[in-house]
Amino acid sequence: MLYKICIRLVIISISTFVLVSCASKSQPDPDGGTTDPLDTIAFPFPDTTAFASLNKSDSIFGSSARFGDVDIFPESALAGKTGVYNKANDYTGKAINLDFSFLAPAQDTLKKRPFVLFVHEGAFIYGTLDNEMGKAKYFAQKGFATASINYRLGFAGGSESNICGSNKQELIRTIYRAVQDTYAALFYFTSNAETLGIDVSQIFLAGSSAGNITISALAYTKEADFEVLHPGIVKLLGALDPHQTAKRFKLRALLTSLGYGLLKGSSFSAVTAKPTIFFQRTGDNVLPYENGPLFFCSSYPVISGAKATSDTLVKFNVPFELNYEKETGHLLSFPDAYISQRYALFVKRFWKKDYRQIVSEKYTVISDKKIN
Repeated sequence: MLYKICIRLVIISISTFVLVSCASKSQPDPDGGTTDPLDTIAFPFPDTTAFASLNKSDSIFGSSARFGDVDIFPESALAGKTGVYNKANDYTGKAINLDFSFLAPAQDTLKKRPFVLFVHEGAFIYGTLDNEMGKAKYFAQKGFATASINYRLGFAGGSESNICGSNKQELIRTIYRAVQDTYAALFYFTSNAETLGIDVSQIFLAGSSAGNITISALAYTKEADFEVLHPGIVKLLGALDPHQTAKRFKLRALLTSLGYGLLKGSSFSAVTAKPTIFFQRTGDNVLPYENGPLFFCSSYPVISGAKATSDTLVKFNVPFELNYEKETGHLLSFPDAYISQRYALFVKRFWKKDYRQIVSEKYTVISDKKIN
């Protein structure tokens, strides 16, 4: 008996040493030297108890004066931070810096704020994080911590003047790289959650156009799904989420505008589905409103748009809000301030457990169904 107790004490001592060693590693420093920030971990991955108080925080955030349609903080009360969250090779093999812009209330009494990460549009060819900073500012003024990121752009054969000049495999690879970069950004922000004042149990992803394809792929398209779409992609480009970043945070909902794009073959089910808000035109000529090939290029991957995806969420009994315009074209007439307001109110209802499936044409509610 004494022998067994000694053995157990030895095992416990070794386990404790390993955990303390992992916890003591330095935080990522993408600005210092050439070290890949994914080589270090700021704190151990949280176990299931890390989110035990989720319902309590939902209730607190839902009843707070913050986070709704009122701007609690003036723009002058916000503080920004910019930097590089990772370094990676683009589609040509060139090493590039991937940067971010972070914005949140300064000297905030709330030490851990819900966090919204914005991913910009641009057909995976153009665009920058600046395109999303308008919405990020609106959210920061409502009391959120926010950030917008740049990610790797470009694919062989594709250009602004000839968007259909490439092939399916190239598009799958560029989406895969964008998801890798978004995971890398989430790794950076969760690693620095304490200093940035981020609540890792309240993470929201927001995207526009190509950014929507990226965040929906992060939420639903696993490595195995990508392998079906592009055999050998993991060996070619590396792990999708090499440091299991998904275990470090709780993704609560998706906030989308300028269309939507869920890759066909993704692991999208009643179990995995996230509450989602959509903004898209019924005559979108870049991303299908229902189902179809990406950019309407026949050789590109098939995606599901806002209408097709929201119809599925109806069957899954998952909250959503679909805002559509009966117009042709990709760009919306909704101003950023209105989109941000609808985003915030959607999140607020979710926290209050006021689960609804809402469909609006322009600014008019067509249907509003409360669900259990």
